[in-house]
Amino acid sequence: MATRRIYICGEPILRKKARRVRQVDGELIELLDDMAKTMREAPGIGLAAPQVGESVRAIVVGEVGDDDEDMVIHKLINPRIVEAEGEVEGGEGCLSLPTLQGIVLRPQQVVVEALGPDEEPVSIEAEGWTARALCHEIDHLNGKLFIDRAERDSLAWMIPDEDDESGYRLQSVSLAEALAMFQRLVEKAGAEN
Repeated sequence: MATRRIYICGEPILRKKARRVRQVDGELIELLDDMAKTMREAPGIGLAAPQVGESVRAIVVGEVGDDDEDMVIHKLINPRIVEAEGEVEGGEGCLSLPTLQGIVLRPQQVVVEALGPDEEPVSIEAEGWTARALCHEIDHLNGKLFIDRAERDSLAWMIPDEDDESGYRLQSVSLAEALAMFQRLVEKAGAEN
C-alpha cells in the first residue's frame, strides 16, 4: 500500500463525473488499499477515487466503532444511495479543500448499495456521521464538492489558535475567496512541477 497525493479544489478531475467500474482487478484493489491508507494518514473519514487522481466510481469511508480507535473501513465500488431519510445540518470539511469547513444539509440515514472488493454486493445502512460521509464521497463521484451544498454564509477557514480550547478558531470566508485561494494553490503546485 502506498500513500497517494490528494488533489486540491481547482484541479479539473474533481469536477468530472467518475466512470463506472466494469471490472474489479488487481489495479482497482490496489487503488482501494492505497485510498484507505491515504485517508487514515491524512487523517480523514472518507476519500473518493477522483481525490487521488482516478476517475472511477470507488470510495472508502471509515466508520468509527464503540471504541474511537477501532475504525471499520468500507471499500465500495459503484456505490449508490438507494434510500435516504430525514435531514440534518452538520459541519463538513474535505481533504481536497484543506482547512475549509461549512454547514451542509444531509440525510440523517441512508442505505448505500455497492460492490465490495471481492465483487460481492454490499448494502450499508448508516446514520449520523457515517451517512454524511457516504453522501459526501458519493457526491465526489458526481463531480460535486461540499461547497456546492454548503450554506454560503457558513464557510470558514479553520485557523490554528492555541488560546482557543478547540485549538483553532473560525474565520469566515466567501465562496469566491475560498475558490481563489485553492486556485492559487493549484497554480503554485503546477509551477513547482
